[in-house]
Amino acid sequence: MTARVLAQAQAAEPARDAEQVQIKTDGSAVEARSTSRTIRTVDDLLRHIEADMTRYEVATSEATKWEGMSVNRQTGKAEVTELFRVFVRLKPKAGPSVRECVEAMIEAAKGEIRRPVQPKPKPAKTDGRWAVLIVADPHLGKYSWRRTAGADYDLEIAGRLIRDSAAELLEVAGRYKPERMTVATLGDVFHYDTPGGTTTSGTPLERDGRLPKMLGDGTDAMLGVVDAAANVAATDVLVVAGNHDETLTFAFQRILVERFRRDRRVRIDGEFTSRKYLSHGKNLLGFCHGHRAKRKLPQLMAIEAAREWARCPYREIHVGHFHHQAAEWSRPIETFDGVLVRVAPALCPADDWHANEGYVGNRQAMELFIYDTNGGLTAMHVAGPTPTTPRR
Repeated sequence: MTARVLAQAQAAEPARDAEQVQIKTDGSAVEARSTSRTIRTVDDLLRHIEADMTRYEVATSEATKWEGMSVNRQTGKAEVTELFRVFVRLKPKAGPSVRECVEAMIEAAKGEIRRPVQPKPKPAKTDGRWAVLIVADPHLGKYSWRRTAGADYDLEIAGRLIRDSAAELLEVAGRYKPERMTVATLGDVFHYDTPGGTTTSGTPLERDGRLPKMLGDGTDAMLGVVDAAANVAATDVLVVAGNHDETLTFAFQRILVERFRRDRRVRIDGEFTSRKYLSHGKNLLGFCHGHRAKRKLPQLMAIEAAREWARCPYREIHVGHFHHQAAEWSRPIETFDGVLVRVAPALCPADDWHANEGYVGNRQAMELFIYDTNGGLTAMHVAGPTPTTPRR
């Protein structure tokens, strides 16, 4: 090796232990470049700069390798060294991450919420009745326009419908002096599940596209419903996931747990199963979204709630999902193997897709059921917006 070559190698030698990394911002985007022996891949570079991938996604990237010459300081000999050049450009994800939204809501749930002013319930002798409020498919975040779908619907309208319908039915429930209340949400509380506005499985949707507002408004509305129910009687809350909002439903349930952790009036079911069961007296009720295994639900109830099945001769299952009862394959009440399966109406109206497919004509509603402790339904009440005149 000539002295000239050694001099060139020594002049070109990078610091042996230093990672040559440059980071710069370009508006909301972030660019990072490295020339290194140890940072060999894009993932290596992302770890090195501690990129928050819940807020950013990779827009472009490149990783190359070449051989360079350096001088070993101990031996004075030239050596061939592998060097790696990596480049990555990050762009912000659309809107805040689901994790950020959920964490903020959980923190907010630990504090106080604004509650409607309600008179304190007077002590009254109960007769063992069980009041069950069903909240099915409100689809908060859904968007529809009257001139194309037949009805207007957005976050503000959805929140108002939830509050008004629940208030009407809970006032009725109080007249029965129930021993126990249950609030059951049957899935699809939220219309979409991702910052990109898709369902859990990735289907894009027409939406009121403000995920943080959807989460905040929806949670506030439902917290108010649970709190009002607890003023009627000791309240159980069951939450099951829908096909639109599986991830956010689990987060919503966690928020309920945190909010009512110290409230002795309320018990939140903390399981994450897709089917849930509750019994009172001789009544056994099942709850699920309904998009899977509809005809197998009675058999599943007998297996999953075997002890209650043996004890309770009156059995019902409440499902949602089937928004539009005009569809040929959907019947609001069916009996399978001696178990009554009820399809709850949705609180939301049709959007453009459902209107174009002809899935129209159902009443937007929330339902209240009153069961006698000795077994059997004794009353049913419905609340919701007044049906509008069909479009011409």
